[in-house]
Amino acid sequence: MFFISLLRSYWPLALSFGVCFLALLPLHSQASGETNTTAQPYSGRPVTQIYNTYCIACHVNGVAGAPRIGHAEEWQPRIDKGIDTLLANAIKGFNAMPPRGICSNCSDEELRHTILYMIDQSQ
Repeated sequence: MFFISLLRSYWPLALSFGVCFLALLPLHSQASGETNTTAQPYSGRPVTQIYNTYCIACHVNGVAGAPRIGHAEEWQPRIDKGIDTLLANAIKGFNAMPPRGICSNCSDEELRHTILYMIDQSQ
């Protein structure tokens, strides 16, 4: 009996708390859904492995005009063109760079992340 009396006394407070809680649920699920769909994890091989296997031969010494890793001034004009242009050039080949930088089994995602790695190492 005491419990029922207590519940009747606090019923408006419990009800308002429950309504506020339920009102927030759609916002939480919508926000977390957006986060999950936009942030997709990288699923390729380690970029250091790709760089050390395929890219290092030209990008460590600047062979045939390749921007050297660690030299921001050489990368900046390329960075200004945007990652999509850099990726397209890597896929098709550009100047002396062969298509896909000789990594014929690299996915576009792997190439993109390897380019971003070289840029990060050059800032």
